[in-house]
Amino acid sequence: MNHQTSRIVIATTLLAAMPLLAQQQEAAPSSRTLPGVAIGAAATAVATVEAIDLATREVTLRQEDGEVVTFIAGEEVRNLAQVERGDRVTVEYDVGLVMALSPPGSGIAARADEIEVARAELGARPGGVVRKTTAATGTVTEIDSEARTVTLRGALQTVTLPVADDIDLSEVEVGDQVDAIYQETLAVRVEPVRE
Repeated sequence: MNHQTSRIVIATTLLAAMPLLAQQQEAAPSSRTLPGVAIGAAATAVATVEAIDLATREVTLRQEDGEVVTFIAGEEVRNLAQVERGDRVTVEYDVGLVMALSPPGSGIAARADEIEVARAELGARPGGVVRKTTAATGTVTEIDSEARTVTLRGALQTVTLPVADDIDLSEVEVGDQVDAIYQETLAVRVEPVRE
């Protein structure tokens, strides 16, 4: 999966989630306009294969900043024998978050995690993608307008989060429900050395 595809997947997921969150807000009668936010970020790192030992599966990479990293490629890494000294390894990390408030509801906090894994086909260059998606609902338990933080109680934990300056905290109340979809994608691919 290339970098552009990763961004498109995250953008599509975030855009698809927005109407669902909006429907939840519309379903509950309220004269309040509740805030919502969608954010995302991406990073790419490239390294060069310095050494590879197929017997021990030890791979040594030199990062762009010159730092050398050595690791053991587990058995789940297919087609390791195709990797050669000089090959380029590209790692792409994308993350996205959609979060929206809805009026107080059942008060039941829920969470669902999904992990998708795709790895290279047999005979192809090594590579793969891991995507984790978390959908969660929590309840606002505390608002600190001066510190610009909101405390949320979810199904697994309670967290205090900073709130961006463009969010009007006067529209947030204790008891409001927070619906969030968070997605992380890590993609790795190996490109042959160019001669």
